[in-house]
Amino acid sequence: FRLVSLLALSRRVISQTKFVETTQKAKNLNMSIMQGEKDIRRAALTGAELSALPEDVGCYKGLGRSFVKEPKSAVMETLENTVKASRAEIEQCTLQREHLKKTLAETETNIKELLTGNEALSRELLQNGYQ
Repeated sequence: FRLVSLLALSRRVISQTKFVETTQKAKNLNMSIMQGEKDIRRAALTGAELSALPEDVGCYKGLGRSFVKEPKSAVMETLENTVKASRAEIEQCTLQREHLKKTLAETETNIKELLTGNEALSRELLQNGYQ
């Protein structure tokens, strides 16, 4: 009986660890999505401001601690590439997040089944201060 309890407890700890790791990965993906959306908004705003300028105007692009003069068309192309890359990253992160949601739901179900399947383990865990 005690060995069964220890095995069930170790499975629960493993499941909880997986749950925490999956939750953290989901938070990181959400941050990546938010950063991508921020990059898209910034590129759109910069593009809108630049589109009002004449074509022959010189533009400066930040490069590390310095600025490099480039034609307006090159800067606009860079902004478009930034938007494309950010959209692709957002799409990839969204797909990964959906997969993590499924994994999270499965892990949560496994933990609940483990606890409800073994009443003695549940009582023992509650008595020892585990929740």
